Amino acid sequence: HKGENVMAEKRHCERVLSLALDLGKSMVKCGAEVNRVEETVIRVCYAYGIEKAQVFSIISMIHATVVDKESGAHSQMRRIYSYGVNFGRLEKLNALSRKICSEKTEIDIARLELEKICVEDKTFRLKVCAGYMLAAASFAVFFGGTLLDAAAAVPIAAVIYFMQTYIRVKGASRLFFTAIESAVAGFMALFFVHIGFGNNPDMIMIGDIMLLIPGLMLINAVREMLCGDLMSGLLRLLESVVLALSIACGFAVAIMTLGSIW
Repeated sequence: HKGENVMAEKRHCERVLSLALDLGKSMVKCGAEVNRVEETVIRVCYAYGIEKAQVFSIISMIHATVVDKESGAHSQMRRIYSYGVNFGRLEKLNALSRKICSEKTEIDIARLELEKICVEDKTFRLKVCAGYMLAAASFAVFFGGTLLDAAAAVPIAAVIYFMQTYIRVKGASRLFFTAIESAVAGFMALFFVHIGFGNNPDMIMIGDIMLLIPGLMLINAVREMLCGDLMSGLLRLLESVVLALSIACGFAVAIMTLGSIW
């Protein structure tokens, strides 16, 4: 009977740890701060009766170890290859974690709710694409462009969203792909102005650049460093700077190529 109890406790710890880490991974992929992710994983473990939990998270990995008197220590890790910003999904994940802690939801039910949250709605993609186009047009006018420049920025924003959503290969270099996106946007802006669909290529580019600039990543980097998560903050800061350089390189290639021809 003791052996059966140990095996049951072991399976319970593994299931709890798997659920908690999958929840934390989904939060990181939505743009959550690492200290919030670590706190959420620990609270979920405690909600299911785990006595001791230790979690370490950065933007590309989460590692956690839980300790049980009967079955000993258990460790799992989640590797994170891509992440972005999705506050709507992050809000649902936070609500799920609070529900688990308050109601002690069954693990299988919580797992189903997590999978349901992580399934992306097609109507949501249309809304995001519309947001891309509206933001690009607005920034083009805000920085001094004409209405024709704003109209030219709209299809470029749609192309950027299409590339990010449907063309980007899982595990591909984010820096390289961002440079390609920037170059394509620059080529399209110059081409539109060349055929008369737009007046100021720089204003069109600025409107679309704002879709690529990692501003939230930079803010989170500073915030995490102020909160004491120096490693994660420095990683975010370095990545945001390098991403900004890749954006500049992509547009520079377009300007030097078509700018010299036209």
